[in-house]
Amino acid sequence: MSVALMIISVAVVVGFKETIKDKMFVFWGQIEITPFNPNPASIISPDPIPFNDTLFRQVKSMPGVTSVYPFAVKPVILRKPSGLMEGVKLKGITADYPLVSTPAMDFKGNRISFQDTGYSKDVMLSRYTLSRLGARVGDTVLAFFIDPERSFPSIRKLHVVGAYHTGMEDIDRSFALCDIRLIRNVSGWDRQAINGYQVGIRHYQDADTIGRKIYKSYLTPPLYTSSMEDIYPNIYSWLGLMDKNTYIILSIMAIVAVVNLSTALLIFILERTRMTGILKSLGMAASKIQQIFLYHAAMVALKGIVYGTVGGVAFCLAQHYFHLISLNESAYYMKYMPVRLVAWQVVLVDVGTLLFCVLIMMIPALFVRKVNTIKALRFR
Repeated sequence: MSVALMIISVAVVVGFKETIKDKMFVFWGQIEITPFNPNPASIISPDPIPFNDTLFRQVKSMPGVTSVYPFAVKPVILRKPSGLMEGVKLKGITADYPLVSTPAMDFKGNRISFQDTGYSKDVMLSRYTLSRLGARVGDTVLAFFIDPERSFPSIRKLHVVGAYHTGMEDIDRSFALCDIRLIRNVSGWDRQAINGYQVGIRHYQDADTIGRKIYKSYLTPPLYTSSMEDIYPNIYSWLGLMDKNTYIILSIMAIVAVVNLSTALLIFILERTRMTGILKSLGMAASKIQQIFLYHAAMVALKGIVYGTVGGVAFCLAQHYFHLISLNESAYYMKYMPVRLVAWQVVLVDVGTLLFCVLIMMIPALFVRKVNTIKALRFR
């Protein structure tokens, strides 16, 4: 049971972390290149920058980089004819931006139609925003762009062509997708103006390393790189807390396993007291007798580890394919408890448990040395 619970705990924590990070990365990439902002979590840069084709190609050709997309962001108030309103941030994207469903992000409806001239009036809202507005795919909404330098807001009638869903409240309730040229038109920007670049990389663990390389090699002030940890520090802190919970669970389960095995070994030794006395009287060294008991204890531990591994892996596979345990998506960002088995982690749990148990077993095995040969032979 201890081994099974340790495998399940590790798989669940890895599943949570990977699923949540996938949801963030699919919308924003792993690295952002924007003008320096003391509060990168705000996403919005006050002033645009010109699209730099040379920088775009240099970053895209870097080892480990999989994609680079320019973007622009502008706050907007959406209003339905019925009077319901909702404030979001419109993320302007280019025609090559991937709008396809993945396990991390689900799209419904049609894609944004990018026209050769002018700008598209299509918009994709999250299911959360659609619900708040009481709208559906195919409806029209009025978008009010408020500019402090203008007396009246700019108003555009937009067509809701599709909806997306990540389950991440920080994203779903805050953002919508549109043609980047709509942002430029409303803001009065140049036709090449953007707010920054989102960079996708092959391995998210390399985000800081690749971010530093981009900054040192290709960027000049005020451009700066930010990772998702800089933008969503609260989520990363929560994921770090989950790691601590895992360490606590692993420690408790290891202690339970050791206590149970120690108790079993002591009972085994007591049941074989007469045998111990006979072996000692025949001249066998106490260390050799200890090895006999340690061998049998190791066999018991190994059998438990095998059964626990089979049970833990079987539960994880059943959860992965059949979603046995559901979750409150508003609290956990996903509908089902995610599990992700990593082979080397399962092996590490098994080997670590076996070695730890055998080492601790040496303590109760020392009881063999204190067995009195004469009394042991009289033992019934």
